[in-house]
Amino acid sequence: MPAENNANGNKNGWGVVLLCHGSQRGASRDECSCAWSADGPRFPAWCLGCPNTPVGLREAARRLSESLSDDAEQVIVSCLEFLPPHPPEAVSILAEAGLNRVIIAPYLLGNGKHATLEMEEVLEDIAAQAPGVEVRLADGLGADLRIADLVRDRIAALPDAVRHPEGGGPVGILVVKAGTQTRYDDCLWLKELGSWIERDLGDGYAVSVAQSHYGDPTMEHAAAELVNERGVGSIICAPYVFFPGLILRRNVLGTMRQLQEEYPNVPMSVAPPLGVDDRLVAVTSDRVRAAQKGE
Repeated sequence: MPAENNANGNKNGWGVVLLCHGSQRGASRDECSCAWSADGPRFPAWCLGCPNTPVGLREAARRLSESLSDDAEQVIVSCLEFLPPHPPEAVSILAEAGLNRVIIAPYLLGNGKHATLEMEEVLEDIAAQAPGVEVRLADGLGADLRIADLVRDRIAALPDAVRHPEGGGPVGILVVKAGTQTRYDDCLWLKELGSWIERDLGDGYAVSVAQSHYGDPTMEHAAAELVNERGVGSIICAPYVFFPGLILRRNVLGTMRQLQEEYPNVPMSVAPPLGVDDRLVAVTSDRVRAAQKGE
């Protein structure tokens, strides 16, 4: 994927690798939230036209380059899987451009294997292939109030009748991240994010969090909590993923259809994914600047 360059032309500063998971899926709306048709028309008017992963990541890198301004000379997208360049190649590209100080900025929505064990392997590979480059690892996105605000906006994209249905009980919000094994991510940060979302949504909402597959808490457990313990009258699933793709279509939407069959009297809807947003870019910018300062 191409790099994003700052316009000042100075090559004595920092380079940034926006490190993502990567996917070649999601080019069709069939793999996005608007394909959900259990409670409304297929491809409804609120569809945001979410980009697929390659397009979305290029736009995120462009915005990050603008946000960092004089703090970074060049931003390049790198993916752990599927899409080149992979991290060692990305660092080599920056080094060939004269940038020997590089920040690895994980653009990952979680603290699972990719953000922990695999990140150690990434840094070892970079050190072996680019020994003359100073490499610093920034913190990942994690739990942040700005991202909680973005999730609320995605819920707000749905029609008012979905967000405020007639009938008793609060509206349940099911925040679902891509799955990872529990031994790699205890999801405490996700529970904190869910508590922020519930607090800011206010009365009439109940929030539970889940993983799409592999680990706890499961979507089935979270839905049962909302229905049986918190007495919700409807459920909105808020996919905590960047873009359309296999995980959203197969794991999130697939499980939502199963849940709708299990709870036929509880209307269910699915909000858009996170997509490209300046709040995500701002969080990443803060993480990059902190790494530059050695914080």
